[in-house]
Amino acid sequence: MHPTTLIAENHICISRTLFEEGMRAAGNKTYQKTVQKMAVILLILYLAAAFFLWYTKGSLLFLAGESVFLGALLFWLLVMLPRTKHRGKSKAMAQGENNIPKRTVKFYQNHLCVITDTGKETTLLYKNIQDFLETKNLYILNFPNHTSILLDKNGFVTGDFHIVKTLFP
Repeated sequence: MHPTTLIAENHICISRTLFEEGMRAAGNKTYQKTVQKMAVILLILYLAAAFFLWYTKGSLLFLAGESVFLGALLFWLLVMLPRTKHRGKSKAMAQGENNIPKRTVKFYQNHLCVITDTGKETTLLYKNIQDFLETKNLYILNFPNHTSILLDKNGFVTGDFHIVKTLFP
């Protein structure tokens, strides 16, 4: 088969819902592990402060303030910061406009091409695929440097994912 023969083609309109689904599935595991370690350290420090206050018969008002601070910090780390990152990545993908980004992914024998709605084309080799994930509506191909390609399960106009998957190393 010729390396430029089209094997499959996928079209996707990356709505906010699909983008969030993809980001949750492909979320940065390093970030999640770091936040978990920080949460454990903060919890240990909190328990140490609680034990110290109990032992010295100190003010429980201080402990209440620490509880509020710890809760707010964990909420920011686990909820607000990831949402801000997602929003920024979503705007960058849409080139700062409020339109829904569209992508066409064409699969060839040795590589795939991602074509944006502005006509920009990016070529990626299958040998660089680190792994792939499947969600309710998406297939997600993960590449180095935190690059992920979202494929709509219902977006194949030529071929299908099972054919494409055989091309991966």
